[in-house]
Amino acid sequence: MRIRYVATIVEMLRKDAGTLAREYLSARDAEIHEFLSEGDRAAYVDLVFALGRFLHRPTFEREIAEIDAACATIEAQPSAQHLMRPIAWRFGDGTTFPGYTDGECWNGFINVWVSIAIWPYVLAELIAGADGDAALIEQYRAMPEVNGMVSLSHGFATSEVTPTWPTMFADYPRGTMMPIPAGWTEMSWRNETAPSFGPCVGPMGEAAQIWIDYEQPAKREIPESERFTFCRRDAIGELTVVYTGDDYGEALRHIAIEVLACDFAHRLAQQLDPAEWREMRIRNRSVEAGVCASHDFLDANMVMLAAWQATRDPAVVGNGDATALGCDLDHVNAAWTIATRDYLTASDEAARFDDWRVTGRDVPSLAAEGHDLATIPPSDSAGRVYKVGFIQAHGNGWIVDVAITSECFEHLIDAEAHLWSVFASNESRHV
Repeated sequence: MRIRYVATIVEMLRKDAGTLAREYLSARDAEIHEFLSEGDRAAYVDLVFALGRFLHRPTFEREIAEIDAACATIEAQPSAQHLMRPIAWRFGDGTTFPGYTDGECWNGFINVWVSIAIWPYVLAELIAGADGDAALIEQYRAMPEVNGMVSLSHGFATSEVTPTWPTMFADYPRGTMMPIPAGWTEMSWRNETAPSFGPCVGPMGEAAQIWIDYEQPAKREIPESERFTFCRRDAIGELTVVYTGDDYGEALRHIAIEVLACDFAHRLAQQLDPAEWREMRIRNRSVEAGVCASHDFLDANMVMLAAWQATRDPAVVGNGDATALGCDLDHVNAAWTIATRDYLTASDEAARFDDWRVTGRDVPSLAAEGHDLATIPPSDSAGRVYKVGFIQAHGNGWIVDVAITSECFEHLIDAEAHLWSVFASNESRHV
């Protein structure tokens, strides 16, 4: 089985001579690999060799010779990695990582190995969960690489997960997927060309989406296309490309900004009443650059602080106060700009949504308002009714029933966005 020492081609530009030499030899010699043909393998090997010589000559060639010679002295024997199977796994409810397992367990936790290309992402999550324990963090950092793999067996609370995207892309090598952060939703569709995921949604349900194409360019629909494409949607579902490229770290940077923008917009929608929300979005049509009308209705800085604390990496948040936020202003300002422009300003469709929202009123009985909950036997509930449609109250949350579907939501704005998108938007055109 081929061991991947580099996750993306872009990362090769930052790797040392030894890592590139290992990647070159691994691609050249592996009996089990991800390449579609020997021609594809040869092209990739040539690329790694050319980059290695260009970036690190003559160190690169010396590293190849030393590693090759060392390997030649080892008696050939079946590799344990040939018996491993690729899996998706995670710690608790955290990020889903690609890895490999021998199928054995320790205290109920599955033994996992990860490639050194994925190890930095795993290490970051381990450090984040170490609660600042310097000795433990140093122990994590010192975990050894053996034959291009780091072992997480016999001591880590790992569990295998079963994502849905492999059922739609059976030829996508599971071990080549990138880490998928907790909180992302699967958005893959079998008629598309690559798996995709949703990191966040706007206040009207505008879903941001990232497509993660095949690692090997030859397997992509357009071999020359970049591997990662991240987009946001507007109120009518039109896509805008935010980032496209081969650097997953850069894609994650853009996504983190978008996640903060969406969280901030959601918090404002939860704290402003529908009339205030509508007025704010109208005012934002004419504000100066760098200004947001949310300040006219509440202390938006405190709302942003709460959103930042909830979405940013704990290592960045620190003690979580305004001073810490001030050290991350580029990130915060970028998110505020996106939120104001894309989520807090009334487009034509957003204005229709806002006008519809203000028709809503709370009622103690939906049945008394003439709404049938379609239950057997008949039932009744408090809820909220609109010029078009209604929402059922359910404890501290809300239920939206449309046709034969029923969905629960924690926040009213999310229930309203769903009802609008699946029913009220079209019906309102005829009222």
